[in-house]
Amino acid sequence: MEMVVKWGSYMLAGRLKNSSLLCEVVYSGSRLFEMFNDFIVSGIQPHLSSAQGETLKVFLTILEYVEVLIEVSAVQLWGEMGRWAVVTVIQLIKCIGRFVLVFRLKTGIVSSPPIKPIDRKEATKIKQEKQFGLQNTSPGVMRLPHSGRIMRTLAGAPPSHQRTFTPPQPPNNNENEIPSNRPLSFRYITAEALHILRPLSHLSTMYLFGEQSWAPWLLSLGMDITSLKLYNESTITNAEKVELARRRVSILYYLVRTPAFHAVTHKRIKYFLTAVGNKVPLAGSICQPLLEYIPEWQKIYAYTWS
Repeated sequence: MEMVVKWGSYMLAGRLKNSSLLCEVVYSGSRLFEMFNDFIVSGIQPHLSSAQGETLKVFLTILEYVEVLIEVSAVQLWGEMGRWAVVTVIQLIKCIGRFVLVFRLKTGIVSSPPIKPIDRKEATKIKQEKQFGLQNTSPGVMRLPHSGRIMRTLAGAPPSHQRTFTPPQPPNNNENEIPSNRPLSFRYITAEALHILRPLSHLSTMYLFGEQSWAPWLLSLGMDITSLKLYNESTITNAEKVELARRRVSILYYLVRTPAFHAVTHKRIKYFLTAVGNKVPLAGSICQPLLEYIPEWQKIYAYTWS
């Protein structure tokens, strides 16, 4: 249901009067609905402590889900000037919040969004393990439900010549957690600061040189690449490595940001979709709507940094 509503919001773009506002209402509602469901499901799992900035993460996640809706509403109410004013305020709030998480609360690299949608299958598995007293144990051991004592199963017993009298230990499942007192190196601080400051740097440079200038595009791209180069992956957690991999992939978004989109990307996408629609049977019914959607999507989503 969540997926149907989410994709339905994309299909509304450019099809109806005020469709941009309508599709953002649908999309933002679907993301908030998904987040609400995640909170219900994750009630079976330990909550983060207030020291880890859980409340601030929730606020920043909600802001990311509704920021485009606020932006589109600002365009309808106050025009383009109002839009950029609202975008600047939103990015400033997000920048301050992320700095607090990284430098005061020591949460490490802040993902986008700060609270990721949970894996429902994994959550169900954890719930089942809790019911049978198997949580936090490896396949060869089990935890007794009443005493909590960890016992080795017969199937998990090693060969007789390798057996010891040392009781089995539960595996460390906290390898992705960030120690609250972990010292942050200068390279780490610089890398994350560059990543956090990209949106404000892009907006300020665009104000000085204009929306069609290559200066803001090159500046933010340079900050992105420099930030990724500064990280030393041997000192970060697995969760942080996943986030850095996502950031590397997000470099491709620069192809759909102005002025690269209008100068390079749009022409090639249009040529490709037109050729496919003309040569492949029944493809025209898909490619033609895409040609109409893409400019609307670019106008709405290409300037978000989420």
